[in-house]
Amino acid sequence: IKGAYYAKQLAAMHKEKRIRAVPYDPALPVFDVWDLGAGPKMSVGMFQRSGRQMALIDYLEGQASDGLPQVIGELQKKPYVWGKHFAPHDIRATDLSTGKTRYETAKALGWRFEVVKNIGGDEGINACRLLLARLWMDDTKAATVVEALGQYRREWKERVGQFGDKPVHDYASHPAD
Repeated sequence: IKGAYYAKQLAAMHKEKRIRAVPYDPALPVFDVWDLGAGPKMSVGMFQRSGRQMALIDYLEGQASDGLPQVIGELQKKPYVWGKHFAPHDIRATDLSTGKTRYETAKALGWRFEVVKNIGGDEGINACRLLLARLWMDDTKAATVVEALGQYRREWKERVGQFGDKPVHDYASHPAD
């Protein structure tokens, strides 16, 4: 895909066979990392870490109009030993229908988030590139993420005949974030 942010990194991962079956290790905690949204725009990656090596072992996307309660409920059904839960800065946003922050709602459901510092789009993309150099991904449970990372790309500006400096915001952006 022209303008894809992670093309080189994914090519290296395929060449090194780091996209394959990656089993859950019950001796290690599972950390979850979120991109907030409603329904399928809510993305949760589940990772395990051993030394410097990281493995994306599972992925969950909200369905229909799912919110935090539904997605947290699905995660709580998984057989994992949970480590920390990471959410972006917008977890602190107030839900107009309840008057509570998303953080407060999650905490009441037993999911206490660590809030990830907002480092901006370009820095986040560079951080992801560095992570991909040492990441293993499950080719079945994380197939949506593998596909999204391959499709996540810069916007093409037809009028000027060059790429812009912003990513295309489509189905790939939530899992890639």
